[in-house]
Amino acid sequence: MVAVSSGKPSVYDVATAAGVSTASVSRYFRSPGKLSAATRTRIGQAVDRLGYLPSGAARGLAERRTGMVGLYSFSQHEPDELERSVHGQPGTVERITESGRPPCLFPLFSDEVLRGVELECTLRRLPLVVGWQDTEDRGVDLDDIAGRGDGVIVLPSTVSDDHLRRLSRHKPVVLVSQPVPDGIAASSVSVDNQGGVREVTTHLADDHGARSFWYAGSTQGAEFEARFRGFEGALRERGLPVPAEPFVGTGSRSLTIEAVRAAFARTPALATSLPDAIVCSSDQTALGVLFVLAELGIQVPTQVAVTGFDGIDAGHVSEPPLTTVRQPMDELGREAVSLLQQHLADDAVPGSVVLPVTLVLRRSCGCP
Repeated sequence: MVAVSSGKPSVYDVATAAGVSTASVSRYFRSPGKLSAATRTRIGQAVDRLGYLPSGAARGLAERRTGMVGLYSFSQHEPDELERSVHGQPGTVERITESGRPPCLFPLFSDEVLRGVELECTLRRLPLVVGWQDTEDRGVDLDDIAGRGDGVIVLPSTVSDDHLRRLSRHKPVVLVSQPVPDGIAASSVSVDNQGGVREVTTHLADDHGARSFWYAGSTQGAEFEARFRGFEGALRERGLPVPAEPFVGTGSRSLTIEAVRAAFARTPALATSLPDAIVCSSDQTALGVLFVLAELGIQVPTQVAVTGFDGIDAGHVSEPPLTTVRQPMDELGREAVSLLQQHLADDAVPGSVVLPVTLVLRRSCGCP
């Protein structure tokens, strides 16, 4: 009789009982066709006799691989979403009249990318570990996620280049919506940010006759820098003035609402000197702009057109519905998984992929 360890059986116990290597046990569960019929029979009998259940960690010990994909994201939570809801007393039904509060935003860019990663991992039968961290260090560290997976997918503005450089020496890395910095052996998948904003600005100028523009939103980070270049380029091609700086430089809807309110409070004359169009760097920014304009009684698109970028569902149900540049967010996630698996299979960096975007015309720009 073969002696095995007490307690929960391990991959080593199965290997000992079957008289094979731990790598063969792992192949039995992941690639049984690579084993002979006799070996499969011996391992199967040992598994049944011991009651062994494979784990990702055990497979990782046997093959130096876990089969797991890591995803590291940034937090797009609005500040008030981090607080838990306050409920009334059990057995009571509270009645409230609610107005003037914007609805919750979901799903956002990072949610849609995660959905794409989940879909591709499901089709490939890959386990997935996910983590995020915000600017106040809430969440988990990148190394906690990378240490559990064979490779990691990283969303923009989450870690420093130095951190990525160190990580890429030991793990395959795929960057989403960001270029690969110098000295980093990583793949990337992004979209045509510059071309998308150039197209929506061109539409406003050529099809709606807009001649004066504001730009709202962040210009920090590669994707937002590219969007502003697209805006700037379209205006310069037409000899139209380019704003010296964004009207507001915020990203989230809540911060945009605060910033736009403050701008109109500081300079009430803005309400009577509006541009023809406000081009926003994201849908979240655009929805914040729309919310404050509605508060002030400013009609969109009659008095000013507003456009966004991303294509989140909230823009479809806003009032008016938001004209936007839709990026294939779920496809970003799916392509990231494909690149990661290609890197693992070939032991070589696959390179970079740029996906096309789509201009979605709705009423906020003046289209029917």
